Amino acid sequence: MDCAPTRAQRKQEPAPPCPLCHCPGCGDGSRLLKRQAKVAPDGTLEWVEGIWRPRFRCCNPDCPMRSWTGYEVQGYPHRTFPPAVAAAAVAEFVVGGELSLAAVAEHWGCSMRTLTRWVGWLCGLMTTAELMRVCWAQDSSGMPPPLARADQDQAPPEAGVALWRSQLALAKSLAALFEWLARLCRKRGVPLEKGPGLGALLRHQFDRFRRVCWMIRSSPPLHFDGLSPTGSLEP
Repeated sequence: MDCAPTRAQRKQEPAPPCPLCHCPGCGDGSRLLKRQAKVAPDGTLEWVEGIWRPRFRCCNPDCPMRSWTGYEVQGYPHRTFPPAVAAAAVAEFVVGGELSLAAVAEHWGCSMRTLTRWVGWLCGLMTTAELMRVCWAQDSSGMPPPLARADQDQAPPEAGVALWRSQLALAKSLAALFEWLARLCRKRGVPLEKGPGLGALLRHQFDRFRRVCWMIRSSPPLHFDGLSPTGSLEP
């Protein structure tokens, strides 16, 4: 995977327009992120060290945006583990169904408790009915193929077995539907970055609407009501 540009390279790049009012932007320094997890092209965990993130400010004095941070591919605000990594880890556990909770957590460099929280986080993003409606709106010709039943025999000690199995089944359906939605969006020309579908969709929502999806507190609802003529998802 390509590493994030260096600080010197960032200085040479032109400032993007303001994401809110679309007026010209200008450079406003940079910030260093010491370490962040990424999903490598082969689907494994990769740690990237020393990521310089540029800061920009809007040249329009009346814009409430003031300033913002530029993010590299798979980058996301306030994350050592960005949504792309969390989505890949949950998908490996609930869709693959071949590795234990401990093995998947070790593979993705997180604790078992963190992985179980990611499962719950995924389950709270949307309902399957909402997500199926969105997929159907993008392409009414078909839906994802039916999924095989997940292995649901690995419940964490502190969780109720029935609740845990229910969460695993729901997370498995949602993970597959988010991947399907990302595939449909890319087919329609939506500019999604490479990598896990859910991570790409959340990054797109952040870039376009400045919505941050938190993993440990309530987040703005996700809205995928259609495609604009320019190929971008509308809220």
